[in-house]
Amino acid sequence: MRQTKIIATFGPSLEDPKILKKVLERADVIRFNLAHGTWDKSDSQNNAKKIKLVQRTAKKMKKPISTLVDLKGNKIRIGNFKKHLIELRDSDKIDVRFTSQTTTNKKEIIINADHVFNEIDKNDLILMDDGLIKLKVNKITSTKKTLHCKVIEGGLLRSNKGFEVENKIINRSGLSLEDKDDIKKLSKLGVDWIALSFVNDASDVNQAREVISQFGSDIKLIAKIERLEALKQLYWIIKASDGIMVARGDLALESGPGELTGLQKNIIKQTIKGKKVVITATQMMESMIANPSPTRAEMTDVSNAVLDGSDAVMLSAETAIGKYPVETVEAMHQVCVGAESYQQSIMEKEEFKTESGSTALMLSRIRSDIPIYAFTRNEVTQRRVSLYRGVIPCPYPFLADNLTQVLDDIRTQLLDSKFVNSGDLIIVTSGSPLKVSGGTNSLRLITI
Repeated sequence: MRQTKIIATFGPSLEDPKILKKVLERADVIRFNLAHGTWDKSDSQNNAKKIKLVQRTAKKMKKPISTLVDLKGNKIRIGNFKKHLIELRDSDKIDVRFTSQTTTNKKEIIINADHVFNEIDKNDLILMDDGLIKLKVNKITSTKKTLHCKVIEGGLLRSNKGFEVENKIINRSGLSLEDKDDIKKLSKLGVDWIALSFVNDASDVNQAREVISQFGSDIKLIAKIERLEALKQLYWIIKASDGIMVARGDLALESGPGELTGLQKNIIKQTIKGKKVVITATQMMESMIANPSPTRAEMTDVSNAVLDGSDAVMLSAETAIGKYPVETVEAMHQVCVGAESYQQSIMEKEEFKTESGSTALMLSRIRSDIPIYAFTRNEVTQRRVSLYRGVIPCPYPFLADNLTQVLDDIRTQLLDSKFVNSGDLIIVTSGSPLKVSGGTNSLRLITI
């Protein structure tokens, strides 16, 4: 049984309901990135339609699938190409034009971020798509707000990819007015988690929490660690958030490749110590965008994230626009299971039962690799614990009025699901009295 959870990003590759269903059979969480969609009801990339499709499909499958949404944030992104991508070859000349125009049919790069233009100087190095594409600024035409650049490292550049300038901070932290409006829409859609980009300190998380509460929502917050500045405030960011994402793409641009592995391990360690959820993300199986199997290096990367203690490992473009989304999720599943087999286990097949999900989270932080089954009638809790490492959500109506009947029901459900065998010893935690909100206050050893 896999302990580490898999996050798959939604995109055109998952729009086919049959493909989506196959991915959901393995994935635990589906991520949406608002940078690649709209709220226009007539648009095929309408965010609400995509989120509802996943929620509806998961419900039909009777599988609690958690939904995670990345806010646009203040990340600078390039505009759209008419054919969705362009090819840049090393030493090519390419113009970067700052404009309110959203789509270009020329071989140029457009950006709607005038405030950034004045921050860029001749000979600056421009990094796009997490640094995979690199341009050098050879000349600047101020009257046309255009950078005349030379391609240093080329490749295929797709619409809406991130835009950075080496050794310069051009992305602002905090929520934009658009982010706040998006939170309102997401609250109505009942998503489970929101990811905040370019968090600098705890105040960024607290600001988002206040906006969420204004709409009467209990959406949980993931702080994406993308800046070295955030590492100075990591303790407080962890305390303020519900989880942390090691966003390795942007973080690597600031730290350099040599420091990234150490930073990843430290962030994971500190987040687990802080009893919060931690996700490792970015380019985990990047080659599978175009290939049906991962490289050995990618398999090792995912394994190390598992061995470091990540709650979840995340797929981005691999499932959003890749040719092999089903194969990618399956490959990640196999790698996670293989990595977990090397981790020490205290004993096999012990289960913990909870209602609110808070006990499941606390037990999950121990990283004992003991399976934790969270029995709850609350659908929100069922979906939320789907992100916790080692926790399996188990829908249970709690119609019984006494604990004896509850335990009998749980025994039956566990045996029917083949989670346990007759004679197994399990640990049951619960709140008493039943059906009353409150913390866990009882623990029992039960033989199946």
